[in-house]
Amino acid sequence: MNKQPKVTEQTRANLTEAFWTLYLEKPIEKITVREITERAGYNRATFYLYYRDVYDLFAQLEEGVLAQVRALVDERLLAGETLDFSEHMGLIIDLAQRFDGYMPRLMTGDPSFGDRLKDIIAPLLDRFILLDQGLAEDERAIMREFYLSGLLAAITTWMATDPRMPIDRLIALVVGALAPGTAVG
Repeated sequence: MNKQPKVTEQTRANLTEAFWTLYLEKPIEKITVREITERAGYNRATFYLYYRDVYDLFAQLEEGVLAQVRALVDERLLAGETLDFSEHMGLIIDLAQRFDGYMPRLMTGDPSFGDRLKDIIAPLLDRFILLDQGLAEDERAIMREFYLSGLLAAITTWMATDPRMPIDRLIALVVGALAPGTAVG
């Protein structure tokens, strides 16, 4: 498995793509290893080289998405003194495009995914939005949940619309809502 990294990577990508195709059509409980492997063009033994079962594939896939969001937040957005989405617009657009077909399904298909995503995004709110509001800790917790739930709902709604507004417009709307008094362009 580790002797041919490009083959391994391609095999995993093919299995993942087959899974996504099925997951967009039906609930995970109804997806079988046989369906995934037939769609991807592999046998079941190949699947089991990489995953224990369908749920393991799904968990690894979710963790991959969350790891990329975490990297953007930790390495880029939290690194500066201010929260400047425009400075990182290319990274945000790339991330949004990479998960375009998947994020709405992840948000609605697994409630824990949204909670884990909130945990990753919360430090941005704590550092840049809620810091100067003079709130008690319980008030900060309420406002954090309010902002995080609204942000994830906005992203989910945006991804489900067709035609979709440009992502820079979405970011301007969200940033304007997070920082009242900010002009939305």
